[in-house]
Amino acid sequence: MPQRIELTPANIPDAEKLSIEAGWNQTAADWAVFIKYGKVFGLLTQDRLVATAAVLPYGEEFGWISMVIVTAAWRLRGLARRLTGDCIENLRSAGRAALLDATQDGAAVYAALGFAPLCTMQRWTGTGRGNAPVPRHDEPARLDAEAFGADRGFLLGNFLSRPGAAAVTRPGGFALLRPGRLATQIGPIVAPDADRARDLLDAAIDAASGPVIVDILQQGATLAPRLEAAGFAHRRSFLRMALGRDRLPGVPARLLAAAGPEFG
Repeated sequence: MPQRIELTPANIPDAEKLSIEAGWNQTAADWAVFIKYGKVFGLLTQDRLVATAAVLPYGEEFGWISMVIVTAAWRLRGLARRLTGDCIENLRSAGRAALLDATQDGAAVYAALGFAPLCTMQRWTGTGRGNAPVPRHDEPARLDAEAFGADRGFLLGNFLSRPGAAAVTRPGGFALLRPGRLATQIGPIVAPDADRARDLLDAAIDAASGPVIVDILQQGATLAPRLEAAGFAHRRSFLRMALGRDRLPGVPARLLAAAGPEFG
């Protein structure tokens, strides 16, 4: 039976190997966020990291579970369920609800653990226009906290400290861009109305270069035609689920695109 550990910065190279094997967009900097601000549980066998799951607390009411990865040779042995249970217990012991974004395959597994669906999320991919560099800005943290339902200032600040990251801002809204391993992630997108959201999305696509990912939440479905017109294609679906609460936190109508399934 693999040995359970809590990852430290020394484990980041091995954790990154797992996310690369899975074909995911995360970078070493993303793994560092989970280790610094949350916990990453792992399983070792013969000194090799074969599975991970991360939990990231957002304030006192809830936290996010993600980065549930098992290397190919160790799948279908209950490792993901075991580590997800560790994440749930970590949040439950602190009085926090657990939220996550499940793939279509994972949704049934999480439902068996007691998670209930709250909304859908659709991943779109395309290419940025690379036309308009934008300045960084410190306003997004407040707007994001209102829409998301918890202060993620530490996370947005970390994103914006990275080379190539930026925030497009408009009155009452913003769209954040950050480079990933495979593509630039546009999100979160926070806006007071659909027109402002479309404007922010257009500006973010203008600012991005190369491959781009946008994860549109159910309440941001009006952005889909804009993405299609920009040459983006729908790639996959997620289900935002919760254990310990029956509704989305914050003001969901203002949160149109996620920071990614790993960060919510």
